Amino acid sequence: MKYIIDTDPGIDDAIAIMLGVKNNLDVIGFTLVSGNIPVVKSEKNLKIIQDFLETNIKMYNGSVENLCNHQTAEFAHGIDGLGYAVFPDNNKRKFEKLSAEDFIISSSKKYQDNLTIICLGPLTNLANAIKKDKTLYKRIKHVLIMGASYNPTNIEKYIEFNVNVDPEAAELVFNTPFEDIKVVTHEIGITSFIEREYMDNLRNSEHLVSRFIGEMAQKYMEFSYEKYGVLGLTAPDPTAIASIINQNVIKFEPCQIKLVKNKDNKNECHVDLTSNSNIKISTNFDLELFRKIFKNTFN
Repeated sequence: MKYIIDTDPGIDDAIAIMLGVKNNLDVIGFTLVSGNIPVVKSEKNLKIIQDFLETNIKMYNGSVENLCNHQTAEFAHGIDGLGYAVFPDNNKRKFEKLSAEDFIISSSKKYQDNLTIICLGPLTNLANAIKKDKTLYKRIKHVLIMGASYNPTNIEKYIEFNVNVDPEAAELVFNTPFEDIKVVTHEIGITSFIEREYMDNLRNSEHLVSRFIGEMAQKYMEFSYEKYGVLGLTAPDPTAIASIINQNVIKFEPCQIKLVKNKDNKNECHVDLTSNSNIKISTNFDLELFRKIFKNTFN
């Protein structure tokens, strides 16, 4: 299977990308979307990530900004998006001239049902590709999304970042009849975490990538504790990637997803489980299996 990773790196995106590449996912390209941080910072970060991985995977830019002109999330990811790991802006790697949506379309024609789109950020690029090519869904069979929110015990809906950044794009993707859409929710990502002690120890690893991840994670762990009370690294995007590495990491169930604006004009995800649907949402996961995959990769 070939993979396109659509991303807005971001600490957890960066770690997810490294997890996927280190576990030999056949990534044919990265497409950048505006989300956690502005695209210009994401460009720099993706180059840095590839330097650490010693890869030369092609990179494609999407829209400079999402439809809603959203606020970014430097409060969680740091001013440059990689936490306290700061680098000069002198990387010579180049992005391809082809746009993100055109790369998605051309790749779908080349690889057809042997292609999975992994969306770790807002769904702007995939939505733009759908708008441009109405038959895209017939060639791309598999889409994995880190986004949306589902907790049937909560009366008040959580406003999930990736969906709320570009709700029009999310609604279009959820309503497109791809054969297989899997959605890893915010709730799974927050309860799936790596212990603080392990992340702290990574900073002293003899492996350069592991040290880089340990350094980046410090800022996100501070955010995880302040926001969720979690003593460790919450891992929404790495957990999504882990579900591809090992299908037993997450249990998915068929559902329908509807976006509903609340009184504050924010977009709530209303999820109803059903017996049959092309959309499947995460309802449970194996924390110890995820941690095993993570720790076997970064040690």
